[in-house]
Amino acid sequence: MKTNLKWTILGGGNGGQTTAGHLGMMGFDVTIYDIFEETIEAISKQGGIFLEDALTGFGKVKTATTNIEEALQDADVVLVTVPATAHQLVAKSCAPYLKDGQIIVLNPAATFGSLAFEKILKDEGCTANVTLAETNTLLYGCRIIEPGRTQVFGLKNRILLAALPATETARVVAAMQVAFPQFVAADSILITSFDNTNPILHTATTLLNTGTIESDREWHFYIDGFTPSIGRFVESMDEERLAIGRALGLDLLSCREQLEVEYNVFADTLADSIRKNPVYQDIKGQKALDTRYLSEDIPMGLVPFVELGKLLELPTARMESIVDLAQLVLERDLMKNARTLKNLGIDDMTSTEFLQYVQTGQRS
Repeated sequence: MKTNLKWTILGGGNGGQTTAGHLGMMGFDVTIYDIFEETIEAISKQGGIFLEDALTGFGKVKTATTNIEEALQDADVVLVTVPATAHQLVAKSCAPYLKDGQIIVLNPAATFGSLAFEKILKDEGCTANVTLAETNTLLYGCRIIEPGRTQVFGLKNRILLAALPATETARVVAAMQVAFPQFVAADSILITSFDNTNPILHTATTLLNTGTIESDREWHFYIDGFTPSIGRFVESMDEERLAIGRALGLDLLSCREQLEVEYNVFADTLADSIRKNPVYQDIKGQKALDTRYLSEDIPMGLVPFVELGKLLELPTARMESIVDLAQLVLERDLMKNARTLKNLGIDDMTSTEFLQYVQTGQRS
């Protein structure tokens, strides 16, 4: 594996700017793409991105552009670091310009992002021989201070990565570890997708704090919002995720166990673990209900869990209650573009055929 990889970051949000800045600090050739001219202009003007706190320094960015063709033309590794709701648009934009040999990593993927991305590329007629992969979560806890400057609350100890198909995972992990030793191989995208706990942690906590969100008081999402009662509900919802995983032959970590691995936080209950995590201390609660914690984490995260639960004839009552309640409270259909089995292109597969596909890429 060559070490002088050229990296392209698609997305200029919290994660995209932090990733680009971190790579720049490490001396890599970095390009960042975003659709917002203000963001790109700020990064171009100063020649890179400033990081503060857990990572402190200036990361040089070779190219900052709003031109997707320019962003992709020399890339070895492309990190798609945008909200999962934008994966469809990004895939359509990339399709004409991808080149043989490129590695495309959905970073993070939400649930089955690589399947969704693959289907769009096929639908768009992309013939480039690229390798798709996905991570379970973002490496950083971070926020944008202003365009070209981010605050990094902390870095996780471990990020899971898997390729589609799994036979390509080792090669992708080797490429990622050139810069990021935290990235480790998962058995398949089943692990990275089911290890994504944002749909579990974010959705119920948001809905059950609606009164606080719509009040005038300032609050912190995890410290104030993750009460013992909410914590017990979320742990029960997490058990539904774990049960689906077990039926698929997966040995998954619970949300509480993930906090042990990723942040070295140990407690007897999920609520206590959440509230003890130092990285979560300063994360403020939202002041609007209609945020990514519902509009992204439900259709792109929770819905595919529910869909697989139904395929396997397993109960998902708590997950379904959150999906239904969110649509009623928001007065909006979240299912139209959700990652249903049909929208992922796997509605004609049995569970056995699906397991074979994610491992080998072969359809029966």
